[in-house]
Amino acid sequence: MNITKSSNPIVAFLNHISPLSSKTIIDFESIIEYKTYSKGKELLAFNKHATHMYFVAKGLARVYYKRAGKEVSDYFAIDGQFVGAVPSVFNGLPSKKAIHLLEDSQVYFFSIEDFEKCCAKHHDLETAARKVAYYGLVEEQERIESMRFNSVAQRYEELERKYPGITNRCPLKYIATYLGTSQVSISRIRGGNQ
Repeated sequence: MNITKSSNPIVAFLNHISPLSSKTIIDFESIIEYKTYSKGKELLAFNKHATHMYFVAKGLARVYYKRAGKEVSDYFAIDGQFVGAVPSVFNGLPSKKAIHLLEDSQVYFFSIEDFEKCCAKHHDLETAARKVAYYGLVEEQERIESMRFNSVAQRYEELERKYPGITNRCPLKYIATYLGTSQVSISRIRGGNQ
């Protein structure tokens, strides 16, 4: 297999996970789009069917849902991370989650339909996607265990490791709902009064 590098960050990311052939890279790059968006842009609104996956090359996005009338942060994507409403992608139903940008962001994205066609044609891309999906499953399991067994202070430390710099870039209210705590509790952790 002739391995080629790509300047496209999505391709480079997947190529790092599992090597892609030159032909795969060419075909995959042809379905990827790029846009810069302003802070506050919704990449996906509630009750809309997710048709794309996004990669935040630079910037910050939040996936959230509403519970009892309040917004709850599900996860973030920051500088070089994927974001998407995965359940809606797989079940074909309108999304119960929304995605919005918390900063001006540089975003690469592709249609799930086009990606599926590309994977059917290129099994090395399908392998890379499967490995990313496994990584996502492990990450979600670790998050569930963290919510069950770790203190808020420990979860805060994990947040900083998973999303470097986020605590200086994201409103505290969004971080608090992600960690399942209050803004007051986060302020105490930041102040060293755990």
